[in-house]
Amino acid sequence: MRQAIKASPSSSNTLISRAPLPDTRCEQCEAAMNSKPRHLYPRAVLRVARASPDTCWQCRILLALAERRLGRLLGIDEVLEVVCALNNRHKIIILYLGTGGGEQNRLVSISSLNGLPCPWNTFDARQHTTSVAHTLAFHSYKVASSWLETCVTDHPNCPGTEDTLLPRRVIHIGANYTDIRLVEHSSPTLGRYTCLSHCWGGAQPLTTTTHNIAQHLEQIEWNGISTTFQGAIKFTAHLGISYIWADSLCIIQDSPQDWIEESAKMCSIYENGHLTIAASAASNGSGGLSIRDSSGFVRLGGTTSFPESKPFDILGYFELAGIEVSDHPYPTNHRTPLFSRGWVHQKMLLSLRVVHFANKELLWECKTVGTCQCPQPPTFRNIFFKEGHYEALNPSRQSSARLAGDLLARQWHKVVESYSSLHLSSPEDKFPALSGLAQQMSKRRGHEVRYLAGLWSDSLLTDLLWIAPYRYLLDPQSIDGILRGNHEWRAPSWSWAARDVSVFFPRTGAERNGSTCEVKALCNIVGAETTLATTDKTGRISGGQLVVRCRLFDANLCRDIEPSVLRGGTAETKATITLSVQVSMGLTGGVKTFISYAFERGTCVILLTESDAQGLNSSKPDEVGILVKEGFNPDPMAELLSMKRTDSREYMGSDIKILRIGRVGRRMPAPDDKKWLADMEYALVLQGISTEATDPDGAEAARTYTRIGIIHHGREGYKGVENVREDFWERYPSCFEEGGREETITLV
Repeated sequence: MRQAIKASPSSSNTLISRAPLPDTRCEQCEAAMNSKPRHLYPRAVLRVARASPDTCWQCRILLALAERRLGRLLGIDEVLEVVCALNNRHKIIILYLGTGGGEQNRLVSISSLNGLPCPWNTFDARQHTTSVAHTLAFHSYKVASSWLETCVTDHPNCPGTEDTLLPRRVIHIGANYTDIRLVEHSSPTLGRYTCLSHCWGGAQPLTTTTHNIAQHLEQIEWNGISTTFQGAIKFTAHLGISYIWADSLCIIQDSPQDWIEESAKMCSIYENGHLTIAASAASNGSGGLSIRDSSGFVRLGGTTSFPESKPFDILGYFELAGIEVSDHPYPTNHRTPLFSRGWVHQKMLLSLRVVHFANKELLWECKTVGTCQCPQPPTFRNIFFKEGHYEALNPSRQSSARLAGDLLARQWHKVVESYSSLHLSSPEDKFPALSGLAQQMSKRRGHEVRYLAGLWSDSLLTDLLWIAPYRYLLDPQSIDGILRGNHEWRAPSWSWAARDVSVFFPRTGAERNGSTCEVKALCNIVGAETTLATTDKTGRISGGQLVVRCRLFDANLCRDIEPSVLRGGTAETKATITLSVQVSMGLTGGVKTFISYAFERGTCVILLTESDAQGLNSSKPDEVGILVKEGFNPDPMAELLSMKRTDSREYMGSDIKILRIGRVGRRMPAPDDKKWLADMEYALVLQGISTEATDPDGAEAARTYTRIGIIHHGREGYKGVENVREDFWERYPSCFEEGGREETITLV
């Protein structure tokens, strides 16, 4: 019975079961798959000598796939290690060869295919896309073409084959794909075109400049363009499309004016493109478009045994790294060269549809679905960003106006959270590299809503609550980039774009899961404005200010440097940043302190707050389960990272103030219909830069400050409490509840 599954003559990668597959599983496999997880997943060792392929469907499948991979029958003493992994509700068998189950011995992941009801409980009823089953034996171009055809014909939310407005310049592909030239349109012209998204890398690709544009309008030498460009042009020609757009050839690179004008059109260029080709795995132009053949896949089909004979369809994917999805294009996947680039973020979101040429497989994203060649279907709404992005931009008709507005505000926060962790070669591109997405968002939010240095006038209070978490390791190159970048002004201090740090925002707004949010302003935003540096309304700025009427508290900010000590053989230096706030509550000495730490260990720096270091700083829970937590996150990383050795306390500037800004309260549903509540209060830490008493008209002028950090502290409740939100702050008052003084100030 070891030969009960044979290869199909029509395909070397398709196995057909000669006899119906058993509908039972042996005791060894049953115990393994139903045992309690060891570490993360249930594991079992299946010895070939004890395998039961005649009576156990799992033994037969595992032996057949392993022997197919090895090209021989397994010896009686050989061992298979089996892992049953639950990946986002999709059960997947992962098969190893060898008792150790080492990374080098991994063989195959297995999942059901083709929409057939799976007859076994090892696999989830949901399965991988059926398109893979029909394209395994084809060239990668055929796989991508089939996805494109399905999208165009079957997805009502994705535009079809209609011609759109061509960009000002595109590359024309002649009858022979090697015959290419740049064309420039002086008037609106319709057509279809693809876009190329790629990493330039160290060696610059061929570009269009003021010196060679005339030549490029005549002809572009095929051998002069990179391997990646050549692959994208071949693929575009394969699709029957005559034009392709790539920034390096379609924008005059040594003309600042042309670059400003054309980069401002990114939104329309990628939105109107028929398809974006992403060279996701290539770190430079020589990387090309990876081509995935069918050698890594085996498809196994047949029927189960009588009396309930059912067809089955299984896909085995060899040499996949377990349940890891390192190729999948979630927005901050730094393992894939292309996804770590700041400019790429908006290209991927703005494009109607994208095909990613990744290391191990092709991946697809459009407004409707996300899919890939591997048999491990991720939760595409979470990993593939596009579908969720357009759901937020185009809510259902049943959504209320408030929910629609909340979804837009929250989606912008998600965009910024992802974008802020990506790399830009030129720090001054912080706004241009996001300009297209800002234009897209502006259309949805309405003309009356103003874009203010990466923030929005209709959600300004919550947009100001960005936080640099600092709970990560920084390599020396990142540190050097931060120190250099902070010397170049590109945004006011109250904007997240002022600094080269990853940021996050508090969760705000009503959501589809039933959670709701209340935002309570504790200050009055009088006005905000920015000064544009170019004609692009969402591009670079030359100035910006925010006028606030608020309650201010006096504070001191200082730093202590501890001497370098050896910990575990590694030198460690610790900087303690202490913020002391003058308050009027019954605290010892009327002073409230917040502490942050920076540890320099070897070539890395770790930054964290006191609450991060000590865990949740809580009071004793009472009958409503009240908890109190707090933290202080400084913004100026350069000051934290430049750890000059000193034996004395350093005061980090003068005229430090605390601006109490607002509260964000969230009510989340639980399965038992009880409510879990959380209220967080936020205050900005400011440093004065001006003490002018009067303006030119003789009236009192607003003092001028810059933002240098943010304080967050909160109250949490559970156990079915319903109406205790205000009671939170009565039981455990904010340290800024009393005291301070009302002032009108300007933040720059």
